[in-house]
Amino acid sequence: MAESDDDRGGALVWSRIKVGPARLVIEEWNRIARRPAVLRRVNAWEFMPREVEHLDELLALCGFGTAVDDSAGDHMLWNVVRLAADDDLAAQVVIHRILPALMAVARRRGRIVPGGPTAAMGELLATAWIVVRTYPWQRRLDKVAANLVRDCEYHAFVRTARLKRVDEVCVEDDILGILSGGTGEPADIDLDDVLCEAEQQGVGAEHLELLRELAGGRHGHEIALDRGMSPRTIRNKRRAAIDAVRDALSDEAVRGADAGCSSPRTPTRTPSPALPTSG
Repeated sequence: MAESDDDRGGALVWSRIKVGPARLVIEEWNRIARRPAVLRRVNAWEFMPREVEHLDELLALCGFGTAVDDSAGDHMLWNVVRLAADDDLAAQVVIHRILPALMAVARRRGRIVPGGPTAAMGELLATAWIVVRTYPWQRRLDKVAANLVRDCEYHAFVRTARLKRVDEVCVEDDILGILSGGTGEPADIDLDDVLCEAEQQGVGAEHLELLRELAGGRHGHEIALDRGMSPRTIRNKRRAAIDAVRDALSDEAVRGADAGCSSPRTPTRTPSPALPTSG
């Protein structure tokens, strides 16, 4: 793809790529970044800490270029996401805030996606509008940028492929194969996909947090000590968490099959393997 060496200017978000979907987004942003009518709308938002004279200032307020633990920027972005459900400008701001991360995903996914990085970027941007508009801001209060990027990648490249492969729901194979009694083995990367989908289907944060701790190699006894619980309680909570994820993905698979995204055969559950008694 053609590139330009002097493309950066003073913009926070820039690219050397001269054509393609990311270039269109950047050029549109540059056209409106100082437009008085746009700035009036932004400065009228009730959560704005001060007026801005350029939309890049808003990106900075939303944590662009700051430390990953910038809670003020994270909360500011959360406020903009909250508006984005019904406000095109707010959605555009959010997408521009995460655009560099989406471009990085497109470069990585472009190695395996037909059409390369350009096609991957187009898919990500189309997905991003939906993800931003439907983001569950009521229950996902922090790490907003990271969550958005992850959701975009998941829905653009992972979820549909997973549903197309569904013949029967066997979530235990994804989870219990990893949570094998606190062996300390690192989690398979597909677990992130499973838990991300489960979160989208409404599985509670407590269940997901426990599964992520166990998948990260923590032993059940350690978690029990940290939480002031007995190992048996942690085992019971692990069983409940796995059941919640399994049920959520079972329901999703049934909907996918009904929509023609998977085998027309009715999904069935495999028997749950016995949970380890230790851990």
